[in-house]
Amino acid sequence: MRVLFIPLAAASHYYPMVPLAWALRAAGHEVCVAGQPGVADAAVRSGMQVVPVGAGFDLLGHLGKAQEVLREETGKTLAGFGEMSAIPEDVRKRYVALRNAAHTGAASAMADELVAFARHWRPDVIVCDVVALVGPLVAEVLGIPLVHQAWGPQHAGMARFPGHGAPVDSWPAELRALYERFGATPRTVGGALTVDPCPPSLQPLALPHQLVTRFVPYNGSTVIPDWLRRPLERPRVGVSWSVSNSATLVGQESPLATVIDALDGLDADVVITAGAQDRDALGPVPPGVRVVEGMPLHLVAATCSVAVNHAGAGTMLTVAAAGVPQVMLPQEPGQLRNAETVAAVGAGTLIRGPQTDAAEIRTAVQSLLSEQRWSKAAAGLRDENAAQITPAQAARVVTELVDARV
Repeated sequence: MRVLFIPLAAASHYYPMVPLAWALRAAGHEVCVAGQPGVADAAVRSGMQVVPVGAGFDLLGHLGKAQEVLREETGKTLAGFGEMSAIPEDVRKRYVALRNAAHTGAASAMADELVAFARHWRPDVIVCDVVALVGPLVAEVLGIPLVHQAWGPQHAGMARFPGHGAPVDSWPAELRALYERFGATPRTVGGALTVDPCPPSLQPLALPHQLVTRFVPYNGSTVIPDWLRRPLERPRVGVSWSVSNSATLVGQESPLATVIDALDGLDADVVITAGAQDRDALGPVPPGVRVVEGMPLHLVAATCSVAVNHAGAGTMLTVAAAGVPQVMLPQEPGQLRNAETVAAVGAGTLIRGPQTDAAEIRTAVQSLLSEQRWSKAAAGLRDENAAQITPAQAARVVTELVDARV
């Protein structure tokens, strides 16, 4: 069969799709990825054939503008509020509407090219990101099954997102008009299956037609350097911060410099995986701190005793799959919820923002290095993840979904 993957316009949202795409390809199926140019390179590097669509719309830029409006109207960033419920109701509704408009804009920009390609290529099933609004539209136009791909803990607000429970009359007018233009039927809940690579203890929400799978970390590929293959003489602390987080840092500075100050002089090997923009902004770093660009996180995480990160879903699950306890510095409500799920099972601790204190970070890292309860809980989370079905087994479920329609 032919499987069309539709990721969001960010590598971090595409990476969780890769193991299923590999599994389907290895089983002999044809796989193609169609997405905006921002994700095309990541898809090509994962070994997939790619069709770029929707080049005229900057989704991440529009999502960032929603946060600019929030800051202008309240004087606070997302990190300053922490929980969405803490934002004044009128501002919260406007913020959510702006985010939904951004996703609708991406769908509108992709729709014509994507429908044309899909009609030409004739996929048997579509696998799309849970918040990629164009996927359900294309599936309706072609009359083929739709599989949603989740990427981490989901929150109750998802039930108010188009296609996941929101009444159709509450959808953005532009999205409803898009369905009407293509003669497609909008559905309150779309999709025949939701592939969920999140350990059950970290998933607070029951997803429609949920298929829980093992999270198999993929953060790109590289030639493994010598220093990563050498035996460690002392514990390693891995710090993950990426330029992709800039969309969540509108109006605030990255806490990466504070994290480095916190770890300076610690009896540990410190490795920081960061984007080029963050690396340039750091300047000189203390002795014993190694900063690497473009290094897949799963390679570093596997060698760590403790991880420090922002609790983005892909980062948090990569560290969890390695069985490593983590100190989390969430910068927006979604990341805070991720951090809270890990903290609730005892596999890490969170430090609430937006301001971070070096002494507090250092104390947290020292606690995770010295107290066995953290590593024991992290090992339990790793084992829970490993007990879930594999991507190969999930690929068979997708195949059966298509076969049942024949």
